[in-house]
Amino acid sequence: MSRRWPLSARLGISGALVAAVSCALLGAHLYLSFEQQLLRRDDVQLLGKLRQLRQVLSHSGTPALLYTQADYLRDTMSGESNALIEIFASPDKRAQLLLSINPSGLPLATHAPLEIQKEPELRDIQHWTVAPGIPAAGINGLARLGTEEVEVRVARLYPDRQKLLADYRFRIAAASLGAGGFAAVLVILMIWQGLSPLRRLCAQAASIGPSNLGQRMHESDVPPELRSLVQGINGMLSRIEQGYVKLNQFAADLSHELRTPLATMTGQSQVILSQPRTEAEYVRLQEAQLDELERLNRTVDSLLFLARTEHGVAPSEWPRQSLSAADEMSRQIDYFTDLAEEQGVLLKQEGDTQVWAEPQLLRRALANLVQNAVRHARPGSEIILRSYEDIADGVCFTVLEVANDGDPVPSDELPRLFDRFYRADNSRSGVTGGSGLGLAIVNAIAKLHGGDAKVRNAENGQIVFSIHLPAIA
Repeated sequence: MSRRWPLSARLGISGALVAAVSCALLGAHLYLSFEQQLLRRDDVQLLGKLRQLRQVLSHSGTPALLYTQADYLRDTMSGESNALIEIFASPDKRAQLLLSINPSGLPLATHAPLEIQKEPELRDIQHWTVAPGIPAAGINGLARLGTEEVEVRVARLYPDRQKLLADYRFRIAAASLGAGGFAAVLVILMIWQGLSPLRRLCAQAASIGPSNLGQRMHESDVPPELRSLVQGINGMLSRIEQGYVKLNQFAADLSHELRTPLATMTGQSQVILSQPRTEAEYVRLQEAQLDELERLNRTVDSLLFLARTEHGVAPSEWPRQSLSAADEMSRQIDYFTDLAEEQGVLLKQEGDTQVWAEPQLLRRALANLVQNAVRHARPGSEIILRSYEDIADGVCFTVLEVANDGDPVPSDELPRLFDRFYRADNSRSGVTGGSGLGLAIVNAIAKLHGGDAKVRNAENGQIVFSIHLPAIA
């Protein structure tokens, strides 16, 4: 059945076919049962006819009546239409026909006759068909006529049975078609009514757009079978709404981040061109604008990296290997020593364990954490780079921490530190030189390795950023 057809039509036709086939099977069973009952009834009557003839022929005086008044006995023995009877004086001499009620001369026996002492049974009856397709049944047996034995052949034609069964077949076919049509209409109506929750859900879904993503589909007026579907759609709408909000926020933050350097460069160019300048002033302008362009390039590279990681990256592009956490942290300490001395802070490394990661990505994540810690640490404080193993939910993780003393961050803002362009001080001036993407990149790298990035306020007043990566299997 074509899938272009409506579901209600397909289910209705299927229901009609099931009903019609069921009715046809039931009708066929009833027809066969009825046919068997008719056949058994007629066979029982035929056995009764043979018993009756045996009793009549064995009665005293009957031989004389058979010879002298054959027509009277013929009428008495026939009894009903389509009954055929033949009586032979000797089973071995078939030419000695004593009585014949067989106008068409049809052969009435093909088997040996039953003995006198044997009671006829249903299995002794013979069945055949005579032209034009009329069923017939017969039985022959020996009987006693006075002191002699005679052969009695009894048969019957059943033309009425064929007409009765043909009419019964027609009625069964008509009833099956009628039941199928009625079932089709009933099933379509029931399906139409049963699909009304889906039509309401379709109307609700059609009413949801970008302007009302907060609207949800109702679960109260749907059957239990559709409730999980509605819950799944509502969950999808929630995720779409969150993604839409993040996308709008991202667009606003990105425009702000790009507008600041562009506005700075535009202003500088307008000022420098407002009047003649010296060559040194033009050089300073070019250097300042080059710094802004480099900042824009870093922002664009970071955004491209985030977009690439969020849309899925094949593991073969960044193959992982076993690395020493102490060596990687020492590498970062060597790199940021000069910057740390300028800020008046001390870098310190603790612990050592093996970490399963891609080297360049791990170093980029650690560099972002260390740079963020140096930028926000209090002068004279220590920044601790620590590594250890932890077990969560039966899974072993390698934990890399960067802890520093700095301005406290409210607990409700901690999870947002890994969002793009988010700064806890709400600054967008770029004075510190950051783009607001460093921690987002750390989180993306952690998730790319099957782990997670976290942040917490420690009891000693430190803020601790950590990367949790699955340990080597």
